[in-house]
Amino acid sequence: MKTLLLEGDISAADTFTALATRGSETAPSLQLPAAWTKIHRIIVAVAVDMAAAGSAIFILRLTGPAVLGAEDIVIAGAGGQDPQAGSDTPGVIGPVFELENADIDVSGGDVITLQAAMTDTDLGTARVVVALYGA
Repeated sequence: MKTLLLEGDISAADTFTALATRGSETAPSLQLPAAWTKIHRIIVAVAVDMAAAGSAIFILRLTGPAVLGAEDIVIAGAGGQDPQAGSDTPGVIGPVFELENADIDVSGGDVITLQAAMTDTDLGTARVVVALYGA
């Protein structure tokens, strides 16, 4: 079983943003290993800076020639309020999303497209990191 790890920043609400970097690697391969026929497991972490008050739901979209049927998956929710002047803002930590037995059919050797969206309120910049496990 191998892993494909991709990340990206969402900077606006209601727009799907490509997750196409990996650390300092700004153009990693988006090609799935040739032997993959399924994505078995997905792990996603979302961290948002809460620059605005409100709430949002985060969605992960898997598409591209490698995905045999597009998949949209709700991965997180976040919400908070603006801090008052002179007060400390508590840290916002979102839970890690994990989907075991994902059973997503893929075409190994083809390119996958990962995108994420923050719906409703623009809470500021959100960092999304996705790990796909396949075989």
